[in-house]
Amino acid sequence: MKTKQVSISEFKAHCTEEIRTLEKGGFAIELTRHGKRVALITPVSPETDSGMKSWLGSCRDTVKYGEKYQHDGPAWNEKDWEPNKKSCFHRINLQDLLA
Repeated sequence: MKTKQVSISEFKAHCTEEIRTLEKGGFAIELTRHGKRVALITPVSPETDSGMKSWLGSCRDTVKYGEKYQHDGPAWNEKDWEPNKKSCFHRINLQDLLA
């Protein structure tokens, strides 16, 4: 693949144009700072793009839980929602903590 060297300041000034050229031309852009290479921008190949999509969907419906972890009912019983029931969750008064 051909590579075009562009300074960071030039790329910053003409970023949109450089990206359009990259998409059309099939070459990479090598960014430089003071003549030293610092980054390489390459176009996405169709194989990479479709490969990522298939990889992301590859695990769908593959996770299975045993009967122990299947919960078809509500998370809490109605009794647990009684407002006057003592539970481990209770309101803490800040003044009591500071006293």
